[in-house]
Amino acid sequence: MLSRLFEGTVDRLSQGLAFARERQAVVARNIANAETPGYQAQDVVFDDLLASASSGGPGAPAAAAPSRQIPARDGLARSDGNDVHLDRQMARLAETQIYQQALVQILSSHFTALKQAISGRV
Repeated sequence: MLSRLFEGTVDRLSQGLAFARERQAVVARNIANAETPGYQAQDVVFDDLLASASSGGPGAPAAAAPSRQIPARDGLARSDGNDVHLDRQMARLAETQIYQQALVQILSSHFTALKQAISGRV
């Protein structure tokens, strides 16, 4: 019922938050393994989420877009085979945090609008 009020927006925002959570976990794992010989940094592709959101149009239910981990390809690996570059991982972490904060703000504004509509203050 709630999803119909916002034409799938809440579902799509929830999917975006799930992607952000997964990307944060992947980046954290990369940072934790920065000194592990042979470790290859990974990243999460967000393009699948964007493609599923744009293909449905307004009112269409948001399809569950599977996440996809890919090699981060941050640059050349060190002599021990590890290719984690902390500066690039920290940049990804900051980017993901900004993305997540924006989604939370949008979701919060939707619920505020719903609360105002219910209380008759619109």
